[in-house]
Amino acid sequence: MANLLTGEKAAASAPPMTVPYSPAVKHWFYKRPSGSNKFIWTPFSHYDSALLEITLTMDNAPNIVAVEGGRYDVNISERTKTPVYWQSAPIEVRRCSWFYKGTDSKMVPYEESIADLLENEYKQAVESGEWHKKIVLSMNEQVTFHGPTVIVHFQQQQSSDAWGGTTQTTTRPRVVKRDLEEFSIEQGESQRVDHLLLMVHGIGAACDLKMRSVDEVVDDFRNIAQALVQSHYKNSTEMGVVGRVEVLPISWHSHLHSEEMGIDEKLRSITLESIPKLRNFTNNTLLDVLFYTSPKYCQKIMNTVAASMNEVYNKYRERHPDFNGGVSVAGHSLGSLILFDLLCHQKAPKECEEQNLENPDQLGGSPMDVSNDDLSVTSYTMGPAGTGQPFIHYTQLNFQPKKFFALGSPIGMFVTIRGIDKLGVDFRLPTCSGFYNIFHPFDPVAYRIEALVNPDLSGVRPVLIPHHKGRKRMHLELKETMTRVGADLKQRFLDTFKNTLESVSFLGGSTTRSSREAEETMSKEVDKVLNMQIDAEKHKKSMSAEDQQPGSSQSNTDTSRTRSDSVSTSQSDSDMVEIDFPLGKLNDSKRIDYVLQEAPLEFINEYIFALGAHVCYWESEDTILFVMKEIYTGLSISPDNQVPQQTMTIERPSSRNSNPLSPISEKR
Repeated sequence: MANLLTGEKAAASAPPMTVPYSPAVKHWFYKRPSGSNKFIWTPFSHYDSALLEITLTMDNAPNIVAVEGGRYDVNISERTKTPVYWQSAPIEVRRCSWFYKGTDSKMVPYEESIADLLENEYKQAVESGEWHKKIVLSMNEQVTFHGPTVIVHFQQQQSSDAWGGTTQTTTRPRVVKRDLEEFSIEQGESQRVDHLLLMVHGIGAACDLKMRSVDEVVDDFRNIAQALVQSHYKNSTEMGVVGRVEVLPISWHSHLHSEEMGIDEKLRSITLESIPKLRNFTNNTLLDVLFYTSPKYCQKIMNTVAASMNEVYNKYRERHPDFNGGVSVAGHSLGSLILFDLLCHQKAPKECEEQNLENPDQLGGSPMDVSNDDLSVTSYTMGPAGTGQPFIHYTQLNFQPKKFFALGSPIGMFVTIRGIDKLGVDFRLPTCSGFYNIFHPFDPVAYRIEALVNPDLSGVRPVLIPHHKGRKRMHLELKETMTRVGADLKQRFLDTFKNTLESVSFLGGSTTRSSREAEETMSKEVDKVLNMQIDAEKHKKSMSAEDQQPGSSQSNTDTSRTRSDSVSTSQSDSDMVEIDFPLGKLNDSKRIDYVLQEAPLEFINEYIFALGAHVCYWESEDTILFVMKEIYTGLSISPDNQVPQQTMTIERPSSRNSNPLSPISEKR
């Protein structure tokens, strides 16, 4: 403190500083929640801030301004931002020019009245050249101007001494800024929207381990999607061919657990008092699965989801009358099952009804008498909603989805326990031609679906989703490399052993039966030794850092004759399975099951990362890029030309070469 006062006295004797005055730049910010009882002041994009500033200075301008792609409305007079397509508390908005550094080193804007006061004092100091002014903001706070760029904020606190008195202590001065250099401000979203994606959440109010709501995780999903589209469709974006995909949340949990339903109050009256946190978590989250099997609450959930989707779609078309893009839907966990049941009971277009349906009323969800014996052989659309529950009414959607993305979905399990053994290759969603079952290999809630369409697909691995930077993760590449090396070593050793055994058998005149038995025994022993060596090598390599390679990230969309990637990647690429049987109509004769690549740390122990695997989809670049590519493929738009693959040189034996080891460069 003494040094600070000494500095002030020394600066007071210095000649006055004169700098030209220019008004402070005004930029609009909003108060974004960040964790429990924490907030971060976040700047609007340059486009939105300029729009708000122009509207504020206009005569007879509207009081409500649409921002952030039309997802929010800002009330200029009340300084609040309110979501348009979902329910949430109003967010504070502020027109900012002066900032101070908070306790967490983040810049916090002053209130507009204080900012105006500081600006007037700053202007006077600049014009007069007199600095070291102290501006009292309140009884315990003041701002001192040491110079044009050296401004500090002092705050005094009262503390009690040992005798019961109070003393004034000055906290560490805060840095004050009059510019936006500390902020990274985006230019703004593309005004062109190519497609609309509606996302339905799963069980509980929290969608990830950070305990964020569906609108928060969808915000992340949307931002990542926009960044990936700009990077992977850069040429198309610059040419104006590609805009962006608008992603909007659909929430149903708050409606189910509302005071009107009263289910929470009923559960509290019968819940034991022990382990209250665990029981509250069960009541608020896990029981949503059981609620969906109840005819009463299943109907409530279905009505809420369908009504919300129609409301969001209608409101979006109303606010964007020029929008002519398609609509797709995505669901996470239980949300995917809700969408699946809803889409199964949509009425097909007339041409589909005439060709494929004997009784169109089945898709409308009308009550029908179906015996338990018939459930396993009837169409899925005749089955009940929920586990063995009666029929409910399914609201018809005002749009026909182009594609349906199921993330971490239990659809396959629910279909099975409903007594339906097989969906069949002719099964399809009446109004949606695309269906993608996307899951993490360690997700404990996810199940496959292809085997329900065609039992022959049960032995075929799901399609491996490419990494968003191309190729496969490094630890998966190493696994495949070690497996190929081991397979070649085994084959060469067995060939040599077989030739030797045949020579010995010929000279000794023994039977071929003993030679075959010896060959089989040796093959088993070689397999055992190689597997032990490969496992040890894989464990060693899995601890190394992840190395991403640029390149192709094209998804596999072949027709009925398709190759499938390996999940465990223990098989080499040459081991891909040829599929000579039909894939069904559910995804327009394309593959249905798609699996993500596990990260290197996840590869160490799959049990530890199982819970995180179920909620990883909201921030998974691989998942989001795959969804974006499938959407734009439907629009006949391809990503930019692929970056040439890097070359990875490995040492592997070759039976065509006399040298025991020969270098091979692999390119994919």
